[in-house]
Amino acid sequence: MKNNILCLFCLVLCSCITSYLPSGINQVADILVVEGTITDNETDITLSRSVNLTADDGAPHYVNDARVTVECDDGTQMTAEPLDNGRYAIQTGKLSFDRQYRLKIAIDAADSSQVDSPRPAKTYEYSSDFSYPLATSEIDSVFWMQKSKGEPVTIHVSTQPSGDNANNAVLYYLWSYVEDWEIIPLLQRWGYPSICYNEKKNSDLLLGSATRTVAGNLIDTLLAIDPSDAKLSEMYRITVKQNAISKQAYDYLSNIKKNARQTGSIFSPIPLELVGNIVCTTDPAVPVIGYVDVSTTTTKQLYISRSDNVYEPPSWDCQTYTTDDLRRIYNTDQIPPIPPEYTLYQEAFYGSSAIYVKNHCVECDGTSQKPDDWPN
Repeated sequence: MKNNILCLFCLVLCSCITSYLPSGINQVADILVVEGTITDNETDITLSRSVNLTADDGAPHYVNDARVTVECDDGTQMTAEPLDNGRYAIQTGKLSFDRQYRLKIAIDAADSSQVDSPRPAKTYEYSSDFSYPLATSEIDSVFWMQKSKGEPVTIHVSTQPSGDNANNAVLYYLWSYVEDWEIIPLLQRWGYPSICYNEKKNSDLLLGSATRTVAGNLIDTLLAIDPSDAKLSEMYRITVKQNAISKQAYDYLSNIKKNARQTGSIFSPIPLELVGNIVCTTDPAVPVIGYVDVSTTTTKQLYISRSDNVYEPPSWDCQTYTTDDLRRIYNTDQIPPIPPEYTLYQEAFYGSSAIYVKNHCVECDGTSQKPDDWPN
């Protein structure tokens, strides 16, 4: 089976993803950027503002004070719960394929023209187009591959486009994923966690086009992991979510991805030409960036464990050191303070010296709280 998947993967790898860049780009900062898909159960929307080319760090400017709702064409409104970093969660329940849905946003802005006698904040309202939900096909498989020992471990998704002919087939997809992994420190410290759990969500746009497939399969690469990465040392899990998207959304997101590659960040200045299906209803002249599609979500998980034998531990030095040892190594009498690459391993007691080790020998990034659904 894996050989068949490999053959399909090799054949379609270079034909799945396309993008283009419109000409005559004018880049403007401080435009509202809307990211997310209206989907069943829970919809996750992120709001931010595009930044200046001269911004110091290019970090996202999140919008945390908006009022966000999902509206059904029967008048039903579902209100979002604000989270952190510009995120809004809306409990949408089960979507009806007979109804249309859209996203609505309201943001209050101070009237800067009234300095001496401030007026109530001006409200900007935004809305996406009403759309019927797209039915997302099930994910056939999420699988890992490694060409040879020492090579990166690559993770791939395989799916069959839904629909039975060219007229109603869903040909475009958007993927996201969450990684979870377990780490056991190389050296155990008294009073510190003996096992840690970590979580990370993808931050890049993962798009697939099934306009050309082999044997009906769309296969794409999600990520590559270095075999010495500690996330592969004990137990690793990836949870992949798949959403069908429209051709218009695919083209829009492809442009955003192209822009991010050219400027170095998805939060860099946004070309004005990259308009989506969201408008400012209170002032149509106000630009806004975003394409909010409506589709169901399908999910699949993959585990990689120690027994899969893909992890290759780095040749780390986990020797213990006293303060005298560190003075000799650094040829100085100024220790303490302890160099930043070392950490305390054992307190001094009964006249013995404190013991130090390299940070990587004891670090246990993350939390000691095991996920509720963790298998072991």
